[in-house]
Amino acid sequence: MAAVGRTLLIVVVVVLGLGAALYFLGPKTASRSQTLEIERPAATVLARLSSTPVGAAVVEGVTISETPTVEGDTVTAPVAFADGATGRVTYTVTPDGEGSNVQVKLEQDLGPSPMNRFAAFTGGDVAPLIAGAASAVETDLNALPNATFAGLQYTVVDVTARPFFYIQNCSDTSADSITSIIGQAVEVIPAIMRRNGLTANGPLMAVEPRVVSNQYCYQVGYPYTGREPRSTALLVGAAGQTPAGQALRVVYTGDEASVTAQVYDPMDALLGAAHLDNPATREDDWVTYEVYNDDATQAGGSRNREIYYVVPQGVDIAALERIQPRSEAAAVPAEAPTTTEAPATTEPAPATTTP
Repeated sequence: MAAVGRTLLIVVVVVLGLGAALYFLGPKTASRSQTLEIERPAATVLARLSSTPVGAAVVEGVTISETPTVEGDTVTAPVAFADGATGRVTYTVTPDGEGSNVQVKLEQDLGPSPMNRFAAFTGGDVAPLIAGAASAVETDLNALPNATFAGLQYTVVDVTARPFFYIQNCSDTSADSITSIIGQAVEVIPAIMRRNGLTANGPLMAVEPRVVSNQYCYQVGYPYTGREPRSTALLVGAAGQTPAGQALRVVYTGDEASVTAQVYDPMDALLGAAHLDNPATREDDWVTYEVYNDDATQAGGSRNREIYYVVPQGVDIAALERIQPRSEAAAVPAEAPTTTEAPATTEPAPATTTP
């Protein structure tokens, strides 16, 4: 019996020793990971993840609690769990052809509880959450434009509102339709302005060229001088003001067929990466406008235009500038609207849209 007792004692000691070893030497966090294939450029994906705002949901019951940090191709952000626990979410982004692979790793700090420490070997409370976290980030990243903002150059300017006479129109998004509408505007609008005693005070502009329900809608016209015409006296056209405030300015010298790929998609990718625009829709874009500084009726459209994105009131563009810093001021084409280069510390100014 004594031998049996000693054996049992030894077994108990060994079990307790192993338990203590597992407790002190085992994992102090529960973690699970999942790898995704994302059909978006790695730089755009990394920028989007690195600018995730505090308070954003990783998955139901888990939120970002502090600003993410970036080291190489890895983004790490502290998270808070609904039960008060803390942890981290880590995204590792690697290029994969024109797309990228993203490893999503969710961790939870376990604290001193032995049960939680032992549960870490099977993933603990994190195990059932990782699939939802991976699905959420996959949906978010695949909503980004399939474009890169590498090489995109923009300046930040302050634009002053001016009287603006315009005709509002929508067309399909083909380059031929857009150049046709712009060409007709050059022929028709000046005659209407002269009839109403208005003088063009700058080049042709298209305000809010955006996509709405697969149509390209805008107000095309000219800044003017003269007495504002009464709306009841106009068969066609309207008088308003050009947008005003702080704006991102891009100088574009290509044709109409290439402007979306060379300016709008890269800029939308940058705004989406900075969490300053909803990448899932093109119908909530910032107020934008184009200024045509040459013959807008030539084949293929204007080859010398400026494109402006007006910063919405209250929006801080610091995140955007961290991702893609502003460029030196580009040369202002002839007859360009008056703008003032905005200092890097300027607070966003209110944007005045056309009534």
